[in-house]
Order: sequence, then C-alpha cells, then structure tokens
Amino acid sequence: MRTLRSALMLCIAIALGPPSATYVALPGYAFKTNPQCQRHEPKTKFDKRCDWPRVGFKDFTPPLVTVLGI
Repeated sequence: MRTLRSALMLCIAIALGPPSATYVALPGYAFKTNPQCQRHEPKTKFDKRCDWPRVGFKDFTPPLVTVLGI
C-alpha cells in the first residue's frame, strides 16, 4: 500500500510540474523557439540554446506525453 501511494504521488508530481521551457512558433523564425531565451544566431538559423528540438527539425511538434505514456 505504501509503495502504491508513493508511486501515485510521484505520477501526480510529474504531471503537475511546470515544463522547463515553452517553445512556440513565431513569425519570421525558422524553428520553434523559446521567446525568453537570448539568441546567439539570427532568426533564420538554428540556435541550439533557444530552439527546439536540439537537432533542428524545421516545424517540429513534440509528441504529447501523458502520465502513463499513452
């Protein structure tokens, strides 16, 4: 019972935790980017610090992941 309760609390904490960064598609930017990040590359080039995904797929949308991974 204790293990089940601990696992449930962990799942709830993961589900409700805030994401580390928000990546959005902005007009004029080639990749989804974090608007609060200070860029070191022009908007048309991939910036590894600010753009998603790290490998640079243009117009990438990360898959929706739920608590159970379904």
